Amino acid sequence: MSTPKKKKNMKPRSERYTLSNHVANFFLAAAFAIFPLFVNLTFDGNFPFIHFDNGFILIRHNKYYFFLILTAAAVIMELLLLLTRTVGEKLEKNPDKRAKQKTVSVTDLAVLCFVMACALSTVFSAHLNMALYGEIAVGGATHGRNNGLILMLCYAVVYLLLTRCWRFREYVFLALAGSSVIVYLLAVLNAFYIDPLNMFAQFRNDENVFVNFMTTIGNKNMFSSHICVTLPVLMTMFVHTERLRNKVIYFATACIGSMAAVVCDSDSVVLGMGAFAMVFLVAYARKPKRLRQFLLMLTASLCSMKLLGVFSALGGDNHKEMGAVLYSVMQSNLTYAVIAVLAALTVGMYVLDRKHHRETLPLAVPIVLGAFFGTVVLAGVGVILYFSLIDTKTDLGSMERTLRFSDRWGTHRGFMWNKAMEAYAQFDFPKKMFGTGPDTFYYTFSPYFAELYERFDDGSTDAAHNEYINYLLNIGAVGLLTYLAFVGSALTRAFKAAKRNPLALVFASAVVAYLTQAVVNIALPIATPLFIIFVSLCEATARSRVATPNPRN
Repeated sequence: MSTPKKKKNMKPRSERYTLSNHVANFFLAAAFAIFPLFVNLTFDGNFPFIHFDNGFILIRHNKYYFFLILTAAAVIMELLLLLTRTVGEKLEKNPDKRAKQKTVSVTDLAVLCFVMACALSTVFSAHLNMALYGEIAVGGATHGRNNGLILMLCYAVVYLLLTRCWRFREYVFLALAGSSVIVYLLAVLNAFYIDPLNMFAQFRNDENVFVNFMTTIGNKNMFSSHICVTLPVLMTMFVHTERLRNKVIYFATACIGSMAAVVCDSDSVVLGMGAFAMVFLVAYARKPKRLRQFLLMLTASLCSMKLLGVFSALGGDNHKEMGAVLYSVMQSNLTYAVIAVLAALTVGMYVLDRKHHRETLPLAVPIVLGAFFGTVVLAGVGVILYFSLIDTKTDLGSMERTLRFSDRWGTHRGFMWNKAMEAYAQFDFPKKMFGTGPDTFYYTFSPYFAELYERFDDGSTDAAHNEYINYLLNIGAVGLLTYLAFVGSALTRAFKAAKRNPLALVFASAVVAYLTQAVVNIALPIATPLFIIFVSLCEATARSRVATPNPRN
């Protein structure tokens, strides 16, 4: 009896899950599961070769090199697959006209222009080594953030890899949840002086590290960026996934992440997560099922913060110093009122859906909601402008550095921004267009170091603490505009594609939160690589002409 022949896969090639897709997802799984936890490797012959003896020493460098190596390995594997593709596959007659798409998108062109701007900026930079590697050594100390041309090229390669080879598999995002819950828990434990990985052993006498560093990410600014990339994804995956088991995983991890956002003690996480919450309440406003789940997630997040406050009180509030907005949210009794309102809205949406089974709500709902949030944001900006330009005398107490822009604003970020723009105004035309070279802010700002030290006891800086100002000075107006075109195009296309590919909203959530917190934060090869990954996934989802169902394994 002859063995029946295996049926030929008649799916169009664009709809098949190939070995190339496997490689892209293995890359993502490693970037999501290992990269956030990676601190250092010590090849001393002692299994498992992973040691935390050096704690936070060189943490940024180690993650930087890990990401470069991981990307290079994935690209080499994809190239080998491309070179070894059989003649039969090349000649296969199985066209998929419906899935045809433009080979080059606006986002592709923006990435190309961005890389070219960075390359030109590097070639003509007076500080070639700094522009290329993103780091120099001066007087025994290192300066720079590793954001040189090499890393920019790596980001472009990651973009091409994912937009051409990625196909959704949910195990990748469960891997992100797995690493995130470890990162978040470690942060909470570290905030209460519990150090299970012994990462603070060398820093007991270093107050800066001991107070401001946590988990396997680094200082609180780095960690706030990481939260703004990962937490929105986990919260929106809870909304979109269909499997109950996976919903529970995302829900629990996001709740712990909300606790971590409190102990992070950085107001930049408030900006990022606040923007995410407002934008996605509007994005989900017409879909009762998704809206009620998102409201449930927001309610649970606030409850988690209050629960952390209970745990803290039971332990005598023996934790590191915290003073950011979310700490006040954890302590305030007004939070109970907000929880009650969100819970009532959640229940109301469940009742509405069960009684009327409406798939969509009127268009007026997101319009009114968007107008309300827009008014709130404009009012906040108006208050800052009023106290900064009109009423400059009123004593604002502890809110001085928030509501009145001055050199002291935001832990003297105001000084850095003002002086950075003063330096940019003095550039000649070529420098205005292409900057001084990637990651060369240290040299640009060095004339202001003496004043920085005299006024704020801060000897130097190699970042403006605003990513957009940093790009403007380092790679010029052309570099900044092409960067904004890159991320803006991917984000816009993701929102447009959300009807046929709901996953686009998941990836867009990370981009919205990160772009907002970047106004007061620094690009680093710690959270930024994950951000670039989600920008790439936004574009990859938008490029797909095949509708993506709600996530299933």
